[in-house]
Amino acid sequence: MDYSRYKTETLKKMQAAAWEKYKEETMKPAGRWGDGMRLSKLPQGRAWEKARERYEAISEELRQRGE
Repeated sequence: MDYSRYKTETLKKMQAAAWEKYKEETMKPAGRWGDGMRLSKLPQGRAWEKARERYEAISEELRQRGE
């Protein structure tokens, strides 16, 4: 997605929301043995990948703007 059309303030708010979603997806138990150690393994799932990609895209746009 092209984030260049958003204002910097809006992007910062979007980045905070994207980080919360990414963190939520990372911490979500997958229902497997060892869920207590889930931070040692990256979750495999489309929702997690989508949240990570969105956060990284917004962060990259902010880096390009010098924020």
